[in-house]
Amino acid sequence: MRTPMKLSAYIITVDSGFAPNPFGHFCTLACCKPTIRRTAEKCDIVIGCASVQAEKPGNLVYAMRVNEVIPYQKYWRDSRFAPRKPSKRTPISRRGDNIWHQDRAGKWQVCPGACHDKSHRIRDVGGANALVATEFFYFGRSAIRIPSRFRRMLPKTQGHKNTYDSERIDAFWDWLSNEVPKSGRIDYPADFTEVGCRHQRTEIEADDIEET
Repeated sequence: MRTPMKLSAYIITVDSGFAPNPFGHFCTLACCKPTIRRTAEKCDIVIGCASVQAEKPGNLVYAMRVNEVIPYQKYWRDSRFAPRKPSKRTPISRRGDNIWHQDRAGKWQVCPGACHDKSHRIRDVGGANALVATEFFYFGRSAIRIPSRFRRMLPKTQGHKNTYDSERIDAFWDWLSNEVPKSGRIDYPADFTEVGCRHQRTEIEADDIEET
């Protein structure tokens, strides 16, 4: 596996289980953070930290190593991700993130009942891709503290911060792999409630600008 080109870190304002979606065999980021999704490459690392309003502000909510970068329409048509099309069957299926698809005229349409609606179209579709990981650590409401030696990698705004230092990125992933006894989803999202779903639907995130 090649060395990551970069690590992209951002602040999660609503951890509902929608973006990222950590359920099943994958962790996916298919909505929100358009710049990260548009510029990501295979093997890049993406991490999300809890906001100052969260119970554990600044802690690590999740980290994923990108395995696939899939354009939206291919994501919609890929049978592996059909279970990620939202439905009302269960709380997990309600948070499906495979929601955008083009109609015959080429216009982007959104699934009814999804955690995002047409008010999010420009921001979501502007990201172009869904990021898919099979190697990930998702902590949700059990978000863990990040050691101070990695603090320079973390964002201070609602945009995101990129790190290109391969040694620092590898050190972060090594720490995480050694610190946590198992990968995958460790706990449920912090906002895994109906209120969390409503907040996800009404939130229009700030511009996803890279910090310098």
